[in-house]
Amino acid sequence: MKDLPRTIEEVDLAWLRGALGTEHPGPEITGMRIVEIIHGACTKLRIEIDADHDFLPRRVIMKAGFEPHSEAMAHMHANEMHAYRDFVPTIETNSPRCLLAAEDSHGRALVILEDLTLRDVEFQSLHRPLDRSTAAAFLEGLARQHARWWDEKSSLFARFPWLPDTSEARFHHYFGILTDPSRFEEFTVRPRCAAMPRDLLDPARIRAAHGAMRAHHETMPFTVLHGDMHLGNLYRDADGRPGFLDWQPRVAPWSVDVSYFLVAGLDLVDRRHWERDLLRHYLDGLTRHGIDAPSFEEAFAAYRRDIIWGLLIWMLNGWQFQTEAANTAAASRFAMAMIDHDVFAELGV
Repeated sequence: MKDLPRTIEEVDLAWLRGALGTEHPGPEITGMRIVEIIHGACTKLRIEIDADHDFLPRRVIMKAGFEPHSEAMAHMHANEMHAYRDFVPTIETNSPRCLLAAEDSHGRALVILEDLTLRDVEFQSLHRPLDRSTAAAFLEGLARQHARWWDEKSSLFARFPWLPDTSEARFHHYFGILTDPSRFEEFTVRPRCAAMPRDLLDPARIRAAHGAMRAHHETMPFTVLHGDMHLGNLYRDADGRPGFLDWQPRVAPWSVDVSYFLVAGLDLVDRRHWERDLLRHYLDGLTRHGIDAPSFEEAFAAYRRDIIWGLLIWMLNGWQFQTEAANTAAASRFAMAMIDHDVFAELGV
């Protein structure tokens, strides 16, 4: 696409007409108003649209990079754009309708999605851990998604050459913090780390554990993950059907998504009581979708090992992306799961 807007001010009626008119010829957009601006990992604009018929929704969400840190996050914006344009159409899932997924020659990317508040959905929150039946419903949806590209690693990069993996190179913004003592200290004094056992605040050990996790992954079937399965990226329709948004797909084994979801999404006590049964529910879901699922023993070992991934993400998540309350809630859950499952010992570090 021709150059995308560089500032909020450039998102005007002429641009919106051209962008949506190219993708959806027919409806004439007669007016638009930006009614809300939400700052975070990306910039979200809630835009009201006047059109000459109801093909387009009357309100949309545009996600783009208008933040001071957006240049550093360009890879994430591009990944989400590819997710809605290239990946989500290949799977069976409940996700927001995408009206535009575009990139330009300068590496800028954006998406325009339906505004889910028009459908009266219930957004999930890290501050409200899930009940058992809701967690099971999301795992069923996740099993359906994972089954579509299960164990097709050799063809995945040919089909989706833009897909990232879980390597240090792809997450240099996290590993750059781990290898810089002064930057790491900025995180250790924040509430999320103040609530952790001191034994976990060891950058070299975390990095070694990540390497050990990835070594185990090489023996497992790969698929395409949702990539950011925390509660802030999930919703339920009015009928209770689970929905998935804010995609950050990547190539890795299934266990990265499942471990990240269950540990971040359940209250500590509930996770201890339910995690085994919910993992079995996910494995049963794979079987129902035609996959030769791993044994429970194999799966539970993978689930425990991959807890290190969530600890890494939430220990070092930028405070401009999530509130410190959300970062602390998730990081504390992963810290206690690390202790409960003796993850460093499981990974041999």
